[in-house]
Amino acid sequence: MRKRLFCLTAGLALAGASCGNKNNLYPVSGQVTYKGSPASGATVFFYRQGGDSMNEHLIMAIVQEDGSFELVCGSLGKGAPPGEYDVLIEWKQVSGQSKGRPQHGPDKLNGRYADAKRPRIHASIQAKRNDLAPFDIID
Repeated sequence: MRKRLFCLTAGLALAGASCGNKNNLYPVSGQVTYKGSPASGATVFFYRQGGDSMNEHLIMAIVQEDGSFELVCGSLGKGAPPGEYDVLIEWKQVSGQSKGRPQHGPDKLNGRYADAKRPRIHASIQAKRNDLAPFDIID
């Protein structure tokens, strides 16, 4: 039990390290569209290029009804540290509910934008407010 608690604590500490500290986060907003329409409900993940794969899923956002998103860096809050990022997008359909939670079906984009080995979108985050150009998915 003690070993399990240590591993969990160490994992959480390392996970928070990928975002640095709250003072190192800068607001990041953008938009995701699919064939010109908002990709409402899609999940956007930002992975620092050359970063530690253990910490990759911490910087993310959910696309809103209007197609907009704001990045969140784990429990530290809104924003992301400056750097170069690979951007992955997954857009799963809600296929029903089970035990009060939505059940998700397959990715509407068939994984084309969710392959970490071949990212199709890249972004640069600066040490200032970042309003990214829209990510318009067409295929």
